[in-house]
Order: sequence, then structure tokens, then C-alpha cells
Amino acid sequence: MMLTIDSWVFADARIQGVTLHPVVGAYELRFGLFLVVTPVTGDEHRSAIIDGARVSVGTGGGLATDLGFARPDGRIEIVPGRHQQRTAPTLSLPLQPGQLAEIEKLRGSADLHFDLAIKGTGSNREEAGAVDGALGCNVPRSEWTGKLREANARNILLLEVALPFPQSSERWRQIADELLGAERRFRDGDYPACVAACRVVVDELGRQQFGAKNWAGPSLRRLSSDERDKMPKDERARAILSALRHYTHQAHHGQSDGGETGYSRADAQLILTSVASFVAHSRSE
Repeated sequence: MMLTIDSWVFADARIQGVTLHPVVGAYELRFGLFLVVTPVTGDEHRSAIIDGARVSVGTGGGLATDLGFARPDGRIEIVPGRHQQRTAPTLSLPLQPGQLAEIEKLRGSADLHFDLAIKGTGSNREEAGAVDGALGCNVPRSEWTGKLREANARNILLLEVALPFPQSSERWRQIADELLGAERRFRDGDYPACVAACRVVVDELGRQQFGAKNWAGPSLRRLSSDERDKMPKDERARAILSALRHYTHQAHHGQSDGGETGYSRADAQLILTSVASFVAHSRSE
């Protein structure tokens, strides 16, 4: 795509790569650009400064989601000479976990498409003007999943529950492994399998916490009785976990046995984040 100031084309630009990097408490999306600067003739003096780019993401159709303003790692000043020049600057965009989750929602339905609206100023001979240009690139779903893995973002659930658990004992390591398996199925778009894997986590956690195979039944029965208002906080928490087990029960069976396979991404996200939060809460006590 051409970058211009008024009618002057000062560079041919493209996005040559998109990477995701972890930073303290967040992530950083980096766009590697490649610019071929147009030569000038005679004693013409022209220049351009690129301040950054407004970044949006979509799936190639419909509305796009604005992600913010990506800024260069260093000053990008272009002063054309009589010979063609090449430069490869980088624009960096901070991303909060919530923004990453929004991108994941899009990625669940199609490949991602990033648009960069380049912003800057320059001079075309003696007149100042604004830099104008739009760049775009597609990132396939499978490639984005790899970027999440490389940035260790796949090991952070939507409630920022760190996995695997640091300094965990064997009993917690088994639960963490099952939870990671559920998260992997969620990222792969296998939502019924994600819910079924969460059922295993709930069962293991319940038996570990309450020491009985049938730990959920009594809690649910009391919740539906006239005694529910007398339940203390810990018993109400147990009832919530029991309800999660009840909700995920159908994912654990085939359709001929009353099972359910029509779980959506929203269903799986609800269960996965709830179960992960429960596990983290239990570890903190």
C-alpha cells in the first residue's frame, strides 16, 4: 500500500509480520513494517515522520474492534534521497488481558484481519501535510494460536488464573493438568470437550475438598430445601461447585444417555472461567 502526503507517494509499505509478547501485567502486539522509500529528483527536499497507527481487528467482514494506537519503538523519520531506500520499523501496541479476550472471541469464528491507519506529518516540497495510508494483514486462526502459545498467553485464563500452579503438590498438579486440557480444548474450539474436561476438574476438586464420592448431592438437596437460608458461607460455596458439576453432567455422556453436545463458546467460557476461579479460590484457603 502507498503512503502519501497530499498526492506525493513517499513510500510503498506493507506489514511483514505480527507478533505477540508478554510484558508486566499485560501483552504487547508488534507489527513489523517494511517500507520502500520513493527517490526524489533534483534538489527537492521532502520528509515524513510516522507517529504510529490506529489499529483495529476484525474478521474481514462487518464491524472491526478498535484496539488503540500503536507507536514506533524509535523515531521514524523518512528523508528521501536520489536512490531507493528500505527501512523496517516496528509499531508496538499494549494489550490488556480483556482486549486479548475480545480478539479471542473473533478468532473463534474466523481468521483475524488487522488494519493499521498510519498517522504522521510531513512536507511535500514547501507545504506541510498529513501522512495518509492504510495497511492490512490476515492472521490465520492456527497461526494466532501459535502466537498465544509463544507469548504464554494460553496459560492465562480470562480471569488471569496462572497455570500451571507455582510450587504445587502432586494433588494440585493433577487438577492443573486437567484444567490446562480444558483450556486447550477451548482454544481449539472444541467446546463440548472443554465442558466435559471441566467436569473432571470439578469432580477431582470436590473429592479433594470434601473427602466423599457423593459430595455434591447433599449440598444440592439442602439448597432446594427450607434449610437453605441457614447455610453458612462455606456450604454455599460448596453448593455453587455442586451446581457446576450438575451443569457439566450432560457433557459427560452421549446423546443416547441424555447427554448434550450443543455447547457454545459462551457456555464453555462461563464454565471454564468459573471452574478456574474455584480452583484458585480453593488453593488460596
